[in-house]
Amino acid sequence: MKIKIKSLDKFSQNYEKVFELRKVIDLDEKKEYHYSDEYGRCKIVDYNDFVEIYRRGEINSKQVFKVSEHTPFIYMTKQFHTKYKIFTKKFEKENDKMTLEYDIMDDDNVINNIKLNIYFMKK
Repeated sequence: MKIKIKSLDKFSQNYEKVFELRKVIDLDEKKEYHYSDEYGRCKIVDYNDFVEIYRRGEINSKQVFKVSEHTPFIYMTKQFHTKYKIFTKKFEKENDKMTLEYDIMDDDNVINNIKLNIYFMKK
């Protein structure tokens, strides 16, 4: 199984890559998708009504997405360590696609808006 990550931000930064899923864990309360990207090992944890995305490696991060809520976003590299907030404007799941639209905030200032699509591909 593969996963395609596609995003676009307010600076017109486009990202689109396909990764091989290393592991999928399907439990009653959540489903976990494990893969590696160019920055480290990643994990998407899909609960019924919210999502968490983790990365460990060159970049370490934890993002929590809950619709209409401010949630923590921790971002760390060797040179940089900060905490932001995420405000999730949209969270939809349909068939093999997940869509998130969110703002990254520093205090009350929006520093970026991102549209993220995650495709779960059987082939």
